Amino acid sequence: MKNIIRVRELSEREIEKLDKRKGFRDFGPVECADCGFNGSFPRRLFLVEGIKDESDRGILRLNMKQNHGIEYCFFRTDGKREFIETAFCPQCDSNNVVFDITPDALIKAIRKLNKDFLK
Repeated sequence: MKNIIRVRELSEREIEKLDKRKGFRDFGPVECADCGFNGSFPRRLFLVEGIKDESDRGILRLNMKQNHGIEYCFFRTDGKREFIETAFCPQCDSNNVVFDITPDALIKAIRKLNKDFLK
C-alpha cells in the first residue's frame, strides 16, 4: 500500500496561534542569505501528515519547488505534528533565508545558563 502524504498551507491566523507557543516562536527567519537583509520576513508554513522517512522529505522538497515555487525550506516539529517552513526576503524576494534561534530566546537561554551556573 502506498504511503499518503498530505500537505496543507496554514492560514495567517493558524501561524499566529503557533507563534504563541513557547518553543515554536523561539526559532525563526533572521537573515537573507542572498542580500544580507535582516528584519521581518513573510513566512509560509505547511502542515504535513504521513511522512515516514528522509525519502519522503526529499520528495516533498521537490513538490514544494514544483508546485509552490519554494526552493529553500526546512522541516520542523511541534509535538507530534510536522511542518514545512519557509520565508521570503522583502528586499530581494529570495527564499534563501537563514533561520536561527531568535535574539530573545538566546538572551533567555544565556540568563538561564548564568543563573544555573551561579547556584
